Amino acid sequence: MTDPAEAAAGVPIAGPAVPNVYEAQVRWSDADIMGHVNHARYLSFFEDARMTLLASSPAGLAGAAGNRGYIAARVAVDYRWAAEFRPGLMLRVETMVSRIGTTSWTFDQQMYDGDHHVANCECVLVGYSYADRTPRALARDEREFWQQYLVSGSAS
Repeated sequence: MTDPAEAAAGVPIAGPAVPNVYEAQVRWSDADIMGHVNHARYLSFFEDARMTLLASSPAGLAGAAGNRGYIAARVAVDYRWAAEFRPGLMLRVETMVSRIGTTSWTFDQQMYDGDHHVANCECVLVGYSYADRTPRALARDEREFWQQYLVSGSAS
């Protein structure tokens, strides 16, 4: 269904999105004494996937020129399965966007070890002006960029 506000703003309505895929290399030091990948490292792998995607966005990495920064307002992780370290282990992180608001957007991320669903992560980022120390509205090119990762039927 077309959102009248989006149509009026000329922002394309989301179609079938394809997740951004990031392969996280697991190191021996990422495992605990039981050989499981440490839960805190999952957060780092999710962050690495987001930062790689953010680097390709119109705003670039936080602190880049143009005063188009962002800050994390919320990060939540649900652990579903313990990944066990083995040489060459790569964990696949798939990143989509579930919501695009006026000043924020929400990432929904899934992590896999092969076919095993390891963890979910939800992260809300807020557009932020470091110069003014206040939230800022997302620019049109930012909204358009994140639309390509927006899950069909999600709010924007």
